[in-house]
Amino acid sequence: MTTLADLVEIVRESRERTDSVFPLPDVDSCIDYAITEAGEYLDAVLREKRDTDKRNRDKAHDARKEWAQTGYMIASAIIQKPTDHLDALDWQPYFDATIADFYALVRLMCDIRTNNAESENPEVDALDMWQAQALYSGWNPADLLRETCAAFEAKHLQVA
Repeated sequence: MTTLADLVEIVRESRERTDSVFPLPDVDSCIDYAITEAGEYLDAVLREKRDTDKRNRDKAHDARKEWAQTGYMIASAIIQKPTDHLDALDWQPYFDATIADFYALVRLMCDIRTNNAESENPEVDALDMWQAQALYSGWNPADLLRETCAAFEAKHLQVA
């Protein structure tokens, strides 16, 4: 079983490889980017479900990629937070596909940014909620993060 720590480690290793060419934003900016990516995910879902709406359709929108980037940014925030106090149980997924809630995750990320999150480890809770939504959508969370890391590495390391 993949733990939340395993998911964070996927991103940590990639961020270490791209450190010199793809700077890591601060924690608050990572959460802001995660909120943005979540919005882009919802935009892509709406485009799929409501293809008769009048929308700017000048580029391809991929809900799976946007959701992957949401998790990547949440994990990017976590790697900058102290986590030594967390035990193995803290890193076990609590949420599963049956209780996935996109809007609850967005609320939690907004609460993190406004210092209103009530849990002890809200960024880890956000990653847990993210992985539950991925599972609900039929996607493997670790695969999403590996694919996103590979795409960022291909884009940024070719320049180096």
